[in-house]
Amino acid sequence: MRSSLRCWAAACAAGMLLAGCGDSPSPDAPASATGAPKAPKPAANRLPPEMVAAVSAARNTGIVSVHFVLNGIPTVGKALPVDIAIVPHRPMASIVAHFDARDGLALATGESMERQADPVPEKVLKHQLVLLPGKEGVFMVTALVETETEEGMLSRIYSIPVIVGPPGGAPAATPPAPPANPPPSG
Repeated sequence: MRSSLRCWAAACAAGMLLAGCGDSPSPDAPASATGAPKAPKPAANRLPPEMVAAVSAARNTGIVSVHFVLNGIPTVGKALPVDIAIVPHRPMASIVAHFDARDGLALATGESMERQADPVPEKVLKHQLVLLPGKEGVFMVTALVETETEEGMLSRIYSIPVIVGPPGGAPAATPPAPPANPPPSG
């Protein structure tokens, strides 16, 4: 039963990650004026290929997007560094981010990314968290990203799923297999 619960939880987390993939551009995403393909981003402003998008509560990533990569296997009792990349897609006066983890997943460092004034659109803003998993399960790290534009302040919420395994990477306990040669009855 525990194994099927773990598979179900992993499938749910994978589904949440994939839910944000392949979305068409939002109506407020910047459009090319000429319709010509965009020039490639400079290497310093590119996201590392191992990063994945955090799940946006509003499905609106046209103004800012959040990406992450777990630097290790989430294991009970083992510190887990998480690289965060926040990408503003439009000009803005400032951007700040706050991170929160609960219920078996503690945030050791990195709970806030300090305010960035006048961030350059499409330039990656880097941040790092260190998580301390306290128990097995599927957990969420919440990122609250506040942007200030000419329209005012707006907060967006993103979720980062983390599936934590047992200490030492040991598989969950399974019932013993029946003996290969049963003893003779009689």
